[in-house]
This record gives sequence, structure tokens and C-alpha cells, in this order.
Amino acid sequence: MKKLGQLLSAIVYQNIAVIIVAGIIQGIFGVYGWWYNDRILLLLNPINNILLPILLGYTGGRLIGGQRGAVIASIVTYGLILSSSAPAILGAMIIGPLTGWVVKKLDHVVKKKLPGAGYELLIGNVLAAMIATVLTIICFFYVGQTFSTVVEWLTKLLETIIYSGWLPLTATIIEPAKVLFLNNIINFGVLGSLGIQQAEELGKSIFFLLGANPGPGLGVLLACWLKMKAEQRKGAKLAVFIHFFGGIQEVYFPYVLMNPLLILPLILGSMVGVFTFQMFDVGLVAIPSPGSIFLFIALAPKEDVLFIILGILLSAIATFFCSMFLLKRVPDSPPLQENGEDIKIYGVEKSEKPVKKEETDNVILPPLNKEREETENISAFANIDKIEKIFFICEAGMGSSAMGAAMLKKKLKQANMTIEVGNASISEIPEYADLIICHQKFLSVVQKTVPNKACYPLRSFTDMKGYDELVERINHFV
Repeated sequence: MKKLGQLLSAIVYQNIAVIIVAGIIQGIFGVYGWWYNDRILLLLNPINNILLPILLGYTGGRLIGGQRGAVIASIVTYGLILSSSAPAILGAMIIGPLTGWVVKKLDHVVKKKLPGAGYELLIGNVLAAMIATVLTIICFFYVGQTFSTVVEWLTKLLETIIYSGWLPLTATIIEPAKVLFLNNIINFGVLGSLGIQQAEELGKSIFFLLGANPGPGLGVLLACWLKMKAEQRKGAKLAVFIHFFGGIQEVYFPYVLMNPLLILPLILGSMVGVFTFQMFDVGLVAIPSPGSIFLFIALAPKEDVLFIILGILLSAIATFFCSMFLLKRVPDSPPLQENGEDIKIYGVEKSEKPVKKEETDNVILPPLNKEREETENISAFANIDKIEKIFFICEAGMGSSAMGAAMLKKKLKQANMTIEVGNASISEIPEYADLIICHQKFLSVVQKTVPNKACYPLRSFTDMKGYDELVERINHFV
């Protein structure tokens, strides 16, 4: 299920720009918009009914079956669109990966049975055309109408859930999952998919608000900030601004993981927010990515803006007071406590003199703590001559990794080092990267994906001292 969620979230966030464009048009010129304009709205139906499904199908096909799978998935999705009386958005997210999988498997079988060299191009092109023809006809005659029936049933089910009294209870699943860094799967793979379909039907969706609400995280960060010592508040203050205005939720996760009781205030605050959104029947017109308060306001229908802000503030207040009650004192800022000593460029001891390459080759990376020492085989800093390309990695390749890359670029510039710094998702780690930086939670996944790369795990992307330490270590390899 986790892999399926990651796949769906990847399909959505790689097309997020188109989704937001459709949302902006709907939000400004639609029925709930600021300036209704039926002529501009003529753009909306082709985007939602043709362009977006084909893009989603294309992306799903590419992620599973490469470029050949992407192209075939596109025309198969088009066959689905022509025969479906309902928006084919969810259908495209299913048909695309399935088509890519079929193409990948058939290519693998055929390559084993080629009669000889020189026939690859001919057989490959004929096979692709045959697969595309058969699947497109099947979708056109059989899948489209079946899918339309399923969508109609699903729409009625969603309406029943929204108008029932049980929707706030989704917070008991959403908030713990987010803190365990499943936020992108929740927001893009599940809630986003449902929201896109509902927004196409109703013009807005409450599902866009459930997981992206910045209120609970703001309440937790403010409580931690007040409970910290004066000299430790800088990291929490930075996290408040990055989370609420920048929309990057990952910055408050370490604070909660260090104080697991804070899960309860998060759940309570989220339930208050969902109840408020539900009571006033509000929603957004597109996925707020990132979940910045500015984007919430921009994507809210004009009648819903005040009620959405009210829901966010009430959820922040509820989380804040509950957190203050549970927290006696935060002993140390998570970045300071966790990154101070045991987050290092592994195999490099802190010293004033440069470390030679042969001293770092084939050195086993020390574990992050005693418990993980017995369970994790941490890979070596193998065969690094120098560091020229660094990549921050997170699950979606957006929020926290983009923020971390920007912070490191600034630090490297101050140190007069010209090193390329980028960010990417776990599924798209560049092979040419010399150093991979990721959150500790993703370390094992990153090492399995690129076992021969040096990996530097962080437990917080907002620790300035941690970046100074990192720059000092990088300097040994420049």
C-alpha cells in the first residue's frame, strides 16, 4: 500500500502546476470566483477532461514503463476519455501505471526471444503499436462506461462522508501518518486524488484542507518555542516561519517525534479544523502545494476565505493550548540535540587538517544511535575523490529537500565554495550525485536505491549549526 501511495503521489505532484492552473482559473473566474467569466471558463473543461488526464496517464506510464510506457499510456488514456461520461482523472491514474507495467513486462519477454541482432527497432515499434491499439480499443468500448459508473458511485459516497459527523475522525489517521513522513502520500496520493475528482464535480473540495492545514503544526511549534530556553528558540522561530508561510510541514515533525505526546494535540487541532471546515461547507479549488497560508488564501473561493482562515486559526489555538498543557519543558531544540554530535560526514573525524581520501574509503558509517547499531547496515563513503554535486532527497522532491538545498547553497556561497546543490525525490536520485543528504527516516531507502553513494542523514533541515558542520566536512573533499 505504501508503494501504491508513493506512486499516486508522484503522479499528482509531477503535474501539480497544471492542477493549480486549473484551480486558479476556477477560483478567480468560476461560479465561486471573484470575477465570473464564462469565456475564460471555456479553458477549464478541456484542461480537466482532456489535458490533465492524459498528463496523469503519461506520468504513470513513464514511472513504471519508461518513455515507451508513457507514450502508450497517453493514447490508452485518450480512449478512456472519449468513452467516459465522467471526468477521467482517477481513471488515468490507474490506467497509466497499468499500461506502463504491461509495456515493461512485454518488452522484457520479447527481448529474450529476439531472433537476432538488428531486429530490436522493428519489433519494438510494432509491439508498441499493437499494445497501444489493443488497450485503447478495450478502454474505449469497455472500460470507459464502467469507470463512469464507479465514479458516480464514488461521488455519492464522498458526499455522504463529507456531510456525516465522522469526517473529523480522519485526523486520528492523517496526523500520525504525516509525522511519520507519509505526508506526501496522504496529501497527494489519497486526499489529493479524491479532491481533484470532487473539485471537477463541485468546483471545490474539502479534501484539499484535511492534510494540508498548517494550523496544527503552527500550534505545536509555538508551544515548543515558548517552552524552550531563550538561546534555543532560534531554530523553532525559523521553523514557524518556514512552516506557516513557506508551507513546508516537515520542519515540525522532529519536535513531535522527540515528544510523542504532541501527537494528541495535533489530532485535536486537526479535528477542530476539519469540524470548522465541515460546518461552514468550505473547500479549496486545487491542492495547496506547498501548504502555505498564502496559497490557502489564493486557492479559496471568495465566500470561503474567512471561514478557512478561521478553521486554521482555531486548529492552531487548540493545538497550542493542548501542547502547553502536556509539555513541561522542551529540553533541547531537536536540531541542536540531534545534529550536534552524531550527524557527521561519516568516516571523517573532526580535525583541523584535511583528511586524505584513502583514510575515508571503505569506512563503515557509525550508527545514529545504539538501537540502530544492531539493526542497520550503514553503507560506506566509497570512492570519493571530491564532492562537486550534492543532492537533498525527500519523498516528493519538493518541500523539505528544496528548502535544505537552498540553505546549503547559501552556506557554501558564504564559504566561497562552488558546488552544485540540487534536490530530488527518492525515486529520482541522480546517479551523478557525489553526496546525498536526506532525513534520517529515509536513510535506509536512499541507501537501497543508491548503495554506492555517500549518504548524510539529518534529523532536521532547519539546524544552522548542522549546516555549518556539514560545510566544514564538505571542505575536506573539495
